[in-house]
Amino acid sequence: MMNEKIAIIYGTRPEFLKIFPIINEFRKRNEDICIVNTGQHDTLLTEMENSFGIIPHHRLSVQSLSFTSSNLIAKLIDEISNLIHKENIQKIIAQGDTFTVLASSMVAFLEQRKFYHVEAGLRTSDIKLPFPEEFNRRVVSLTANVNFAPTELAKHNLLKENISEKNISLVGNTIVDMIEYVIEKENILVEYQNFVFITAHRRENIGQPLKNIAQAIKELAEENPETQFDWALHPNPNTRRIILDTFDKQIPKNINFSEPLSYFDALRKMAKAKIIISDSGGIQEEAPSLQKRILILREETERPEVVTCNCGILVGSDIEKIKTHFNLIYHNQQEYIFESDNNPFGDGKASEKIVKEILV
Repeated sequence: MMNEKIAIIYGTRPEFLKIFPIINEFRKRNEDICIVNTGQHDTLLTEMENSFGIIPHHRLSVQSLSFTSSNLIAKLIDEISNLIHKENIQKIIAQGDTFTVLASSMVAFLEQRKFYHVEAGLRTSDIKLPFPEEFNRRVVSLTANVNFAPTELAKHNLLKENISEKNISLVGNTIVDMIEYVIEKENILVEYQNFVFITAHRRENIGQPLKNIAQAIKELAEENPETQFDWALHPNPNTRRIILDTFDKQIPKNINFSEPLSYFDALRKMAKAKIIISDSGGIQEEAPSLQKRILILREETERPEVVTCNCGILVGSDIEKIKTHFNLIYHNQQEYIFESDNNPFGDGKASEKIVKEILV
């Protein structure tokens, strides 16, 4: 019997970061896979592929800025469907909660191909929060032949939704594999220098919440002139405008705004920062591996493990809450150094477990 042809499909930077260790694991085993970039993110993703030496076999002509959400999903379904027929794909692997993942799972289900969902079982209590990611991942779990859960809680969430245990595999989070790979490759050291690393980009924070966040950072910078605040801006022009308008050209000297960083540079920054302030889901997962405390700029997180292990604190967009928790942690060495023997996101062997199961 011939081996079933496997496609790995991704379309954004966060997906690529967590799917690369799986690609790498297949390559170690000399397995032939079809790598597909849907083009949901363009330039930034291409730069990241280049930095990891990945050349996709297919780049689809889809960019999220060019479509409404409904049209984007329709376009993705059409392009992915054509591709799997052209390449005779029998197994599809996708990661996370984007429209690329949703479309891939729908095509696999409708065309009766096997679908493997990496990072399955993340949940909030509200199907619209975050929007549309929470909807996407709930739907994808219903169609997957195997839901690769990153944590015990994620597995529990799937079981609560009546997903059969035979369709769930607890493997850990591939971001731990990725961080270990990059730290070794780039010889990155964990330090605690006198600066804060900041990002903010989530859809639910655009508007007044982001204004509050920017105001809190401005006040913290003014009250802590000896501390450097490094804010890596997101490419989204709406987020940039809100942040910069809040400062109204009165930017404290100890705040540095930068363009989006490469993954290597971002990891270096986080490894050296004293603490991190962010609404990023990926950074929440990276913080424990980097031994960093993180103030989470969200009201609720689908990664509660980072809070439970005392690495992260939910502060939302409340100005006083952000400032209070910053001051409690930043100026106390016993607080800002996070040490734990057990990373809640796994042991760095998730990709090995995933590939082994797919090849059975």
